[in-house]
Amino acid sequence: MGEAVVQDLRNGETLRGAAGFSLLCRQIPAYWPFLRLRIPALRRRVEREFSGCASNGGSLD
Repeated sequence: MGEAVVQDLRNGETLRGAAGFSLLCRQIPAYWPFLRLRIPALRRRVEREFSGCASNGGSLD
C-alpha cells in the first residue's frame, strides 16, 4: 500500500498523514465526525494507516 496524500487546491499545499485526512474531512460533511483527530491515540492510528509502507518499512510479501 502506498501513502495517502491530499492536495489543497486553494494554495497547492500537499498534506500527508493525519493533516491530509483532516483536510479531507473538513471538505466532506459526512466525514465531519472524524474531525476529532485532536485525540492523540486516534491521530496516531490515522498517521499509521495513511502512511502506508512509506514510513513503517512494510514489505510487499
